[in-house]
Amino acid sequence: MERWLVKKINSPPKLKNPVLIEGLPGIGNVGKIAVDFLIDQYDPKLIYEIYSSSFPHSVFVTENNLIEMPTVRIYIVKRKDRDLILLAGDIQPVDEEASYQFSNLVVEHAKALGCNEIITLGGLGIAEEPKNPKVYGAANSEKIKEIYVKKKTKIIFNKTKADAIVGATGLILGIGKLNDIDGVGLIVETFGHQFHIGLKEAKSLLTILKDVLNLEIDLKDLDEEITKKERIFKKENKVLTRTVKRMSGKAGDMSYIG
Repeated sequence: MERWLVKKINSPPKLKNPVLIEGLPGIGNVGKIAVDFLIDQYDPKLIYEIYSSSFPHSVFVTENNLIEMPTVRIYIVKRKDRDLILLAGDIQPVDEEASYQFSNLVVEHAKALGCNEIITLGGLGIAEEPKNPKVYGAANSEKIKEIYVKKKTKIIFNKTKADAIVGATGLILGIGKLNDIDGVGLIVETFGHQFHIGLKEAKSLLTILKDVLNLEIDLKDLDEEITKKERIFKKENKVLTRTVKRMSGKAGDMSYIG
């Protein structure tokens, strides 16, 4: 197999002022959750599938015991005022050189589709799960930064919380700049634990996207998932607290979680 295989699934339609929104796995999977939600809401047209020997050396096994190759997909959403290009998948390249090649490939295809703006989505790992996740902005030009500042959203541009944006979320912005495509990275606070699923944080990103791009989306389904997750967490926390108290009583002054 070629290192990069781009399989055309459908011919792309002519697009109107399209914006690329990237959401791939990362801290809390916040970007992936957000873009997957948009896919569920819009039922977009699949245009390209990207395969690579630089993706993890494994296949996914479905519930029906069928296998699927690691894949990144490019979708199109046709809208009245402005079209969307959605970049989604379950993986990212596993090494630095491949991450550059992949990001360049994405920007090339987005540019060929007429893309003139990029929004990437990512997470900023913090020590605990945030109650009200803040969203920070990083722009690849003063021009696009000023445009977003004037929109008066909850994006914070006046404080630096991260020195670098790792992976495709950062590189697509950088390579976009080299190709004269303005872009903004939306980075949301999320619990920096490998098993954390950032539903609430993804909602913060989607709320801003809805405002900035006038998206016709309903966040009720995500609210239900967040409520369900919080209910499970509270239940597990009560069980854990009772267990710790019981173990503490038996062990005198020494308590532990095993």
